[in-house]
Amino acid sequence: MRDDLFDVVIVGAGLSGLACAYLLAQSGNSVCVVEASHRAGGRIRSVFDNVTGRYLADLGPTWVWPQFQPLITQWINLLDIETFEQFDAGNAVIDHGPDHRPQIAHLTGQQGSVRVVGGSQALIDHLCERLPETTVITDSLVTSISTREDDGLVKITCRNKAALYGRHVIIAVSPRIAANTISFEPPLQKATAQAMNSVPTWMAGHAKTVAIYKTAFWRARGLSGRIASHEGPIVEAHDHSGPDGTPAAIFGFIGWPHDVRADMGAQLVDEIQGQLKRCFGEDSPDPVSIHLEDWSQDAQVASPADLNGPMPHPDVGPDALRQPVAGGRVIFAGAETATRSPGLIEGAFDAALRAAHQVKQAMDGSGP
Repeated sequence: MRDDLFDVVIVGAGLSGLACAYLLAQSGNSVCVVEASHRAGGRIRSVFDNVTGRYLADLGPTWVWPQFQPLITQWINLLDIETFEQFDAGNAVIDHGPDHRPQIAHLTGQQGSVRVVGGSQALIDHLCERLPETTVITDSLVTSISTREDDGLVKITCRNKAALYGRHVIIAVSPRIAANTISFEPPLQKATAQAMNSVPTWMAGHAKTVAIYKTAFWRARGLSGRIASHEGPIVEAHDHSGPDGTPAAIFGFIGWPHDVRADMGAQLVDEIQGQLKRCFGEDSPDPVSIHLEDWSQDAQVASPADLNGPMPHPDVGPDALRQPVAGGRVIFAGAETATRSPGLIEGAFDAALRAAHQVKQAMDGSGP
């Protein structure tokens, strides 16, 4: 077979794309995954120690709920992943802003939430380990997808890279990003294009922060690590330490609008540190480091439409998102196309299973 021809080319090396690659490779198909950024993982993004390389924290998806998400349990078992319960013992801190003393109170925890040992990054690592080493090609932004009638192949054009060809293509990036960054030939039907643009990309307008500490000192003070605030910049925070309390970390969601965050620049980190000191007490230790990920600044996550409107959690999108196009040769599998937990980790697995099944149907002639 030609070096540039694959049974399936997958656009996007996030969780859904890698899960698709794993499922199809297990069935004996030649698979290539092209990724726009320099790394696999998509919205799963982790912090590592600069010296030891040890995993420290996640700045993307953090929790799964196996109790309510049976699909998560299947994949955790399949990939031999370990989990542990989210730490939630103790009281929370209610932050009323810099001019008021914080309030200590009990808040109901997130029932059934667990974290992956090694962080959500472990899901990416375990999938990559099960794929041939050359499967994922990074720094390859897909700019166009052309369905050829003469030989039945699909041409995938990447910026600054040679074109690839696939008998089938799975687009495993969010529908709105695909609609805004990839040109299709022939053009997509109007209903498909409208459906792709209608679905918000989960996390697109969000920013997350992690403060790394030497010890989880808040636990010794009877605190859960949870913070609730209407003032911010952190509006919600949780303990993000490892299973045994190390590495010690607090994870938070930044509630200030994306344009305010952009204008503040580095000052935002100072505001985060000040709020943590206010919530945990002036005698609390300073963080060893503070890490910030503003997803609104990532062009492969946030489209203009995502930043110009509200950011609700995505509902199950239109059926058109789950229908193959180009005679069954092009299939959509971003996490937002899922029928279960769209946008979340479970949604990525749900979309991958459906897309891989549709490819297999098309290959054996039983599908569209």
